Amino acid sequence: MKSPIALTTLLFGVIAVAHARAASLAGVDMPDTVTVDGTTLVLNGMGLRQATILRVKAYVGGLYLEQRTSDANTVIDSRQTKRVTMKFLRDIDGGQLGSGWADELRKLDTKPSEDRIAQFTALIPDVKTGDAMSFTWRPGKGIDAELNGKARGSIADDGFARALFTVWFGPKPGDENLKRGMLGT
Repeated sequence: MKSPIALTTLLFGVIAVAHARAASLAGVDMPDTVTVDGTTLVLNGMGLRQATILRVKAYVGGLYLEQRTSDANTVIDSRQTKRVTMKFLRDIDGGQLGSGWADELRKLDTKPSEDRIAQFTALIPDVKTGDAMSFTWRPGKGIDAELNGKARGSIADDGFARALFTVWFGPKPGDENLKRGMLGT
């Protein structure tokens, strides 16, 4: 029979391993891995999106990749399945959220068509504190949107998916700190 000290040490070790399987930022936990179509994606990094000049905390974003990288161009250009998951820290009107992303998409050198932007903004609902929204890019199939694990819709256009990931990881991201955090730098 093991001593109480040995059992306590073992218990703390198990708890430490359990906590090592999730990352945390601003009180938000994200799992170290997610599975998409049988492929394991690893958490590359997490960042905090702050909005307006008041730097209001909007969401924590996590980037999941098949292979970790700190290179933004690799994230945008690689032919691997990838996902950005956002966990919201406050309620945000879907129209406001979609409009903000649409504005960023329109600033890109290779901006998507207005039809694609409208299709995208139609996928964006009102979000509440604690909601999780994910965008998964499956190269060759386009991008899928989910809210709290439920499908919202898809845009079968790799060019649009690339543009969306450029909003987060391109040379002029909407939030440089969010970009650096998700790239793990």
